Amino acid sequence: MTTTEPNRWTDRRSDAVSARKETYEQLRRASTWRLLAATKAPAVLAILQATFPAGDRRLPRSELIARVGAHLALLHDDHDDHDESSEELDLAGEPRGGRTAAEYVDGWVREGYLTRRDDPQRTETTFEPSPATIDAIQFIASLEEHRPTTTESRLQLVVQQFERLAQETETDRDVRLADLQRRREQIEAEIRDLAEGELMLPSPDASVDRLRDILQIAAELSGDFLQYREDLRAVDLRLREQILSPEGSRGEILEQLLAGDDLLGQSTVGRTFTAFFRMLNDPVQTRTTQELVDRLLERDFSRSLGRDEREKLANVFSDLYEPAQEVLDVKTELYRSLARFVRSQDFRQHRVMLEVLQEAQGVALAQKDEVPTRAPFPLELDLSRVLMGSVSQHRLKDPTDPGAPAEAEVHDATSLSVEVLQDLVRANDIDLVGLTGDVNEVRGLSGQASIGDILRQKPAEQGLASVIGLMFLATGHAQAREGSTEIIGWRELDGNDYAAKVPSYYFLEDIPVE
Repeated sequence: MTTTEPNRWTDRRSDAVSARKETYEQLRRASTWRLLAATKAPAVLAILQATFPAGDRRLPRSELIARVGAHLALLHDDHDDHDESSEELDLAGEPRGGRTAAEYVDGWVREGYLTRRDDPQRTETTFEPSPATIDAIQFIASLEEHRPTTTESRLQLVVQQFERLAQETETDRDVRLADLQRRREQIEAEIRDLAEGELMLPSPDASVDRLRDILQIAAELSGDFLQYREDLRAVDLRLREQILSPEGSRGEILEQLLAGDDLLGQSTVGRTFTAFFRMLNDPVQTRTTQELVDRLLERDFSRSLGRDEREKLANVFSDLYEPAQEVLDVKTELYRSLARFVRSQDFRQHRVMLEVLQEAQGVALAQKDEVPTRAPFPLELDLSRVLMGSVSQHRLKDPTDPGAPAEAEVHDATSLSVEVLQDLVRANDIDLVGLTGDVNEVRGLSGQASIGDILRQKPAEQGLASVIGLMFLATGHAQAREGSTEIIGWRELDGNDYAAKVPSYYFLEDIPVE
């Protein structure tokens, strides 16, 4: 006898499968999936992996095109040209028909395989592999190596982390004392065994497996820095959208940003990276770990590692500093840009523009069913005009003529109150932490230091903003000399030198670092 009653377990399982299918359909449109499924994926992955070796994470456009151009034959392989209707060639950024290396690079940027960066320290645009490309390369490398993941060393790492977490989060004092007592007994037993001459060592194969597992984890760490940068930019974009949104908690966000709160650092990705960066730059931890790595390299079993593996082991921490610093620079720049966006009131103009665009879009959508697409629109627009002139009216510059020097512009001295200085500090995003360190360093050398002394030894990195910051610090932490002034000089960001007469302040003690 059959029943027509619905099977709830089957329905729930079917719903879960359908939801998972929808998730995979979305992932299929992601760059990683498209790259792996492309017809010429072997050639594209091989070229990108060779173009960006471990030491070159970012390349200028000219060098990137030159490296890709050396392997164009792989992309123009004849055996792939028979499928003229294949859409995967376009999705992979692989236009057919003898395209140049520059066109391939531009196609890979559009498809998300490469990320374009405008580096202020370079005159040329730079490129780097996207997180999607890094994931694809690591996935292919895992298939190529065929290293099992169910190893004894990996299981030991899992057990050790479970044990450590359980010990650190135990709230029962008696249980923690019992754990410490047990560990002390184990240590005392090991000491007795060593004193009696008994030395137990793991097998060389087991030691090598554990080393390789550690190196694989370290490689995964270095691959996450690109994703960190993308996640921070996503958080920054989401905060800007919330500021411009007419609904939601934009008032609370504006209040926090105006108060100087680092919302990027308080996000999940910000907190995770900050903890990682703090541990990476701990001098005691780094020195101790590097000593352990050096001792491991002297062991007999480490000689069975390949040359590349030994090099990665020797530089396991030094290879993390530069990409970690780049992520920190991105986080700092995003924070300052977001703070300027709010303090300069630019968000109000953006909000007005957004409201106007939404209103125009609403009117257009309301009329889409009433106005035919080919109907003439009764609107006349005046053509823009431009003044035309002859080239001969311009006076050419003689590069050999230095010209008359510009006269120095002298301004009358005016007094600045503490409130005005505080407003200037907030409006210009002045690096008070860095200036505090400069003051303490210069004062520590001579016992006391004026603002001019500090600027002579520590150039103003922010130009006039650094001078304002020093004046602000002086009003709260330095001793003023009545009726005395000094001439200070600094170089602005445009390269021009400036001078000003300011009241004499002398820092006699270190400024507390907040």
